[in-house]
Amino acid sequence: MPDDIPTAQVMSLRSQGLNNNQIVQALQRDGYSLTQIYDAMNQADVKSSVQPSPMEGPAPQGYGYEQQPAMAGGRAVSTDMIQPLVESIVEEKWQELVVSVSKISEWKDKTEIRINAIEQAMNMLKADFDKLHESILEKVGEYDRHITDVGVEIQALEKVFQKILPGFMENIGELSRITKDLRDVSGKNAVIGIKKKI
Repeated sequence: MPDDIPTAQVMSLRSQGLNNNQIVQALQRDGYSLTQIYDAMNQADVKSSVQPSPMEGPAPQGYGYEQQPAMAGGRAVSTDMIQPLVESIVEEKWQELVVSVSKISEWKDKTEIRINAIEQAMNMLKADFDKLHESILEKVGEYDRHITDVGVEIQALEKVFQKILPGFMENIGELSRITKDLRDVSGKNAVIGIKKKI
C-alpha cells in the first residue's frame, strides 16, 4: 500500500473528467486506502480554491441566480460527491467486520472442538474410574467372603474341639493312669524277679 496521499492523481483524474466515484475506484485499484483518497480529494479541493482558474469568477448573486450549495474548500459539495466516499468507507469497514466475525467464528469452532475432546476424555476417565471402582468392590467382597468362610471354619473347629477335647483329656488321663499302673506293675515284677534270683 502506498504511503503518500494521491492529491496530484486526484487533480489529474478530475481534469480528465472522471467523477469522484470513478476516482475512488481508480485509486483503490492502485492500492490506496479510502482515508488516503478522501484526504487527497480534500487537499485537491483546497488547492483548486486557492488557485482558481481564469475561467472561474465569483458567481453573481442577486435576482435570478440561485444560491450555491454548501461549500467545502471553495467547491460545491453535492451528494453525488459524498455518496461514493461514504459507500466506499462503509464497504471497507464492512469487509473488516466480516474478517473479524470470521475469525471469531473460527475461534468458536476450534474452542468447541477442544471442549468436545475434553468431554470425551472426561467420559473415558469416568468409565475407567467406574471399572476400577467395581473391581475394587468385587475384590473387597471376595476378601470379605473369604474372611467370613475362615471365621465359619474356625467356629466349626472350635465346636469340634469343644466336643473332642473333654474325651481327649479323659483319654490322656486314663493313659497316664495306665502308664503309672504299668510302671508300678513292672516295678513289682522287677522286685519279684530280683528276689527269685537271690
